[in-house]
Amino acid sequence: MAILRAIAGGERDARKLAKFRDMRCSKSEQEIAEQLSGHWREDHVFSLQQALKMYDAVEERTAAYEKEILRKLTEMEREGQQGRSAPPLNKTNKAKAIKQRGQEPMQALYRMSGVDITQIDAIAVQTVEVVLSEYGADLSRFPTEKQFVAHLTLAPRVATSGGKPVKKKKRNSASTRVAAALRMAALSLRHSQTALGAYYRRIAQSRGADIAIFAAARKLATLIYRLLRWGQPYIDQGLAAYENRHRQLRIGRLTATARQLVYQLTPLPA
Repeated sequence: MAILRAIAGGERDARKLAKFRDMRCSKSEQEIAEQLSGHWREDHVFSLQQALKMYDAVEERTAAYEKEILRKLTEMEREGQQGRSAPPLNKTNKAKAIKQRGQEPMQALYRMSGVDITQIDAIAVQTVEVVLSEYGADLSRFPTEKQFVAHLTLAPRVATSGGKPVKKKKRNSASTRVAAALRMAALSLRHSQTALGAYYRRIAQSRGADIAIFAAARKLATLIYRLLRWGQPYIDQGLAAYENRHRQLRIGRLTATARQLVYQLTPLPA
């Protein structure tokens, strides 16, 4: 955005423009400068200037909405939560991302719900906003997590008639908005070095990415339910612990199969 605003303001020196690059860019200033040379047609620059003005106008309206949402959230704070702050996040990268966006939305959501849902891996402030705006902080109308997951349309459902699968009817409801947000959150687990990330990759390897996203979104929904309904904190057991537990389960299944076939498994020497 800094580069675009400089161009709209009249700057044409590619090297000066490249200095506005974000420090996180993988490309060097020299590489970016090579891409910032052109004919600078007057009509194109004019279109860019107008686009930036429209963008700023939308950003201004968005800020007004966010301010009003924060005001409403303040009115919905729980008893005893006034003025309290959410505990610090253990994940450094996630804490930085939230800080860049602004801490106030997360704190307001914490004071409204009484718990910090962003402690769950892959769950960002935006996802929490979607969940709480659709369901609120009280999930007591769902006696079990299975009912909550089913309402989110994240429960496996194979409709059959006469023993044959039939085409499902498209289900449109507010819950599908939450399901979409959880699917997006699940997608971010692809490279996560956590137990949830290992869970996603294990399913993706055996059954494909689409099913892995669905299954991971379902697991995220159960973790949110347990946290909001029962106050059960989320604790990441860690990548190594998850993979070791999964390995032990595989060994147990193989041992049982071998025993049924009157064989015995013998581990190879390290």
